Amino acid sequence: MSKHNIVKATFALLDDNGDLIKDATKGLSADGIYVADHNGEGFSQINVTAIEAAGTPGWGNGQIKRTAYGKSMPTLALTALDLDFRINQMLKGYTQNPNTGAWVRQLPKPHVAMIAESQSLDGDISIYECFNNIEFVEEASNNSTDTNNEAAYSTVLNGTVLTPLKPDIFLAANGVQQPYMIAKSNDPNFNLDKLYAETFGGYTKPASGATGSAASTTTVVPGSAAPSK
Repeated sequence: MSKHNIVKATFALLDDNGDLIKDATKGLSADGIYVADHNGEGFSQINVTAIEAAGTPGWGNGQIKRTAYGKSMPTLALTALDLDFRINQMLKGYTQNPNTGAWVRQLPKPHVAMIAESQSLDGDISIYECFNNIEFVEEASNNSTDTNNEAAYSTVLNGTVLTPLKPDIFLAANGVQQPYMIAKSNDPNFNLDKLYAETFGGYTKPASGATGSAASTTTVVPGSAAPSK
């Protein structure tokens, strides 16, 4: 099925057990998730590669009798129009120095979960691509002088998708776990709440129905605008 546009990207930090970190300081927000859709904020590119690779044919009696397939090893390349500074640092695993206030790289990397939402060509159907355990890096920081044109640098994050953190999630019909899941909003068994719960370490929607609080305590409904950062 063809698709277009980026509706939104939603992120969360998970602990080593695969549970959602619901903390405005240790996690991305008080309810655990962050919808990158605030004033001036969003992604212009979300590219997923190496979901699958061509198999290796097995020959016998002059014929291809079977094909051997390797593991799925997805990688992500994200380009942001803008992304909240604190959120960007936390997705990469940077920690804030208490003396200077500067953010410094720290290993091991955090477990980042993400759902990228796009649309069908007619815009009536949502497509959700889901990842439970990503490690992100920002490989470069580029700076150029402004002239009569503004020289802007877009945040570029590259992610390696790891095995999901819990053994009973992201399972195919045969019970084999995979690192990538895709869903379509008009499928008969589609359930967005369950999709969020499985991807985001047990996330449950607040009673008010609002999700994805900002770097402040403000919450926003997915896909809606919110106050500037």
